[in-house]
Amino acid sequence: MYSYVLLYGLRRVGKSTVLYQLIDSLLQGGTNSDKILYFSFDEQSANLSSLLSLYEERVLKTRLAESGPVYLFLDEIQKCKDWQNQLKILYDLHPKLKIFLSGSASVSLQKHSTESLAGRLVEIFVKPLSFSEFLQWKGVVFDAKRPTLASAEIKAQLMDYWRKGGFPEIVGEQEDERIRQYVRSTILERIIFRDIPQEFGVHDTSLLRTLLETFIQAPGMVVNTDRLSRDLGRNRITVGNYIQYLRYGLLICEVSNLRSNLLVSSRKGRKIYPANPAFCFAYTPDFFTDRVLEKIAEVSACAHLGAPDYYQNSFEVDFVLKSPGLLLPIEVKWGAWDERQVRHFMKKFNAASGLIVTREDERELREGLEVIPHWRWLLHNPTKLHL
Repeated sequence: MYSYVLLYGLRRVGKSTVLYQLIDSLLQGGTNSDKILYFSFDEQSANLSSLLSLYEERVLKTRLAESGPVYLFLDEIQKCKDWQNQLKILYDLHPKLKIFLSGSASVSLQKHSTESLAGRLVEIFVKPLSFSEFLQWKGVVFDAKRPTLASAEIKAQLMDYWRKGGFPEIVGEQEDERIRQYVRSTILERIIFRDIPQEFGVHDTSLLRTLLETFIQAPGMVVNTDRLSRDLGRNRITVGNYIQYLRYGLLICEVSNLRSNLLVSSRKGRKIYPANPAFCFAYTPDFFTDRVLEKIAEVSACAHLGAPDYYQNSFEVDFVLKSPGLLLPIEVKWGAWDERQVRHFMKKFNAASGLIVTREDERELREGLEVIPHWRWLLHNPTKLHL
């Protein structure tokens, strides 16, 4: 059984709430409150060893090794210096401890936990609310097996879902400016001006913000680090590193170009999307125009798919999902659409299925090609219709 559980994900998706719920479950099950320690490193800094010594002295009144089962809940653990090695030592000394961790972002958080706590830890990526969960929170009742019966009500919620990004605290908010301010100040600016600088020692926060706003204003842009560095007047290596910091902060998603010969991903020609449609809403006054929504639909699809590729050679397909036994080309359109690009891909790579995600249209075309409206597709696992 795992001794550590790590919840990681963007700010304000509910990681701390999950920890509170676990604590409440323990208390409801009869666990003595003295045997539960919660501490947030987001609120104040602390040395883990000193924190536990104080806990032994003032609460347990005995050593951890002599106190029986103890549950530690450590919030925003990545802000504790050398946390992974401290936890490894703690586990070696007290293997019966049950430790629950949370962290906002990042790739480095996962990397350190894997290196030091391999075999002892289970990682859970906490995402914003899915579209289906968002509908439940909004009180929209529908039959999951027959959603078309409530299609009018569900479709009416899609734009609201995109502008709020599935962040639980603003599900009920109606004022556009309050939603924008929440996303900018509570999520984006906190990560740019606080989280990333603390974790990576970044000093040029204006460059971080400029890069993020660039990717928000041009979702799906093909990254050319040389050109960006020239346009911004910054060192090429610095710009490349700062892009990775944004990825570590879960603010952007990189979509790699699929090579034709070996069906492996290439870092050359990678595209970058904002990680959440709400990021675009926060900085885009004309969000609800068809021109912008065409790109927002792609941002939404990229977030729904998780970590897709795309294909571009003599023709282009927006996204490609690869998994054992499945190679699925996906085109995302908000206006006019046709099937030629997906057909080209299916023929070239002998793919059995293809998908076109549209604004309204829904139909099954010949030879494995399906057309489905965006609102309905978001209610499913992205590959569910093709397994």
